[in-house]
Amino acid sequence: MLRKLHRAATASLLALLGLLNTPRNVTSLLPMEDCGKRPLMDEKETESRIIGGHDAMVGSWPWNAAFWRAVIAVHHLHIQNVYTRKRRVSTITIHSDYDSERYEHDIALFTLIKHLKYNNYIQPICLPENDTIDMYPCFIAGWGNTKEKGVGNLILQEAQVDIFPLRLCNRYDSYAGKLTKNMLCAGSLTGRVDSCQGDSGGPLMCYFRNVTRYYLIGITSFGFGCGRPRYPGIYVRTVNYRNWIDTHLIAKTTNVSIRWVPICWLVAWTVFYIL
Repeated sequence: MLRKLHRAATASLLALLGLLNTPRNVTSLLPMEDCGKRPLMDEKETESRIIGGHDAMVGSWPWNAAFWRAVIAVHHLHIQNVYTRKRRVSTITIHSDYDSERYEHDIALFTLIKHLKYNNYIQPICLPENDTIDMYPCFIAGWGNTKEKGVGNLILQEAQVDIFPLRLCNRYDSYAGKLTKNMLCAGSLTGRVDSCQGDSGGPLMCYFRNVTRYYLIGITSFGFGCGRPRYPGIYVRTVNYRNWIDTHLIAKTTNVSIRWVPICWLVAWTVFYIL
């Protein structure tokens, strides 16, 4: 039986994509080609370094945020800087087919009451349009536990992970056929690197060198323990939900470019914030 160690303790919606409640001329705020950028980082210096990770630099993942009131541009959970922004969440849309037993369709959208202005510390991340992820370095980030039955981190952690074929993680000595085509298996087969309790809802992001930007390939969902050999973390395969995302955005927005609105923020479920 799969343990819920990757779960936040207080919610059944585990993976959220941020939806901005934007003005109608939203496309003038940020063109699509500006998503997935890290203004404060030099991608040429990105090294292979959450379990098996290390402290992230300030501004290194400018699309991470905290919950229930979205707290954006947070690095240390107890320290807010001049660039930190808070926004109330007005609505949450859960996938209607979400299955809490099988963790299928573990995704939701939330709407912020007020839009955000982007800067070096607040940026959108891109959504994938196809499933080509094998050639790109991929990373996870979050404030969750750094070991099973451990405690969370105050400083954002990051780690590079490998993505494995679903058939490998569905073997009898791993997840034994429980994983579906809507899921991704990523981390380390030796258990060296993994997401853990408190990381649910965080990003699995891959850098596409040919377009020099980051894409949200997956969303932290569940796993069997944390950092256990042969049990990498399981993530929502976001490319399979593009139609669902676009359909719900059409219902919530007017005169908005559907290509860019849903690629805003990931919610890291590490802190149960009611600010």
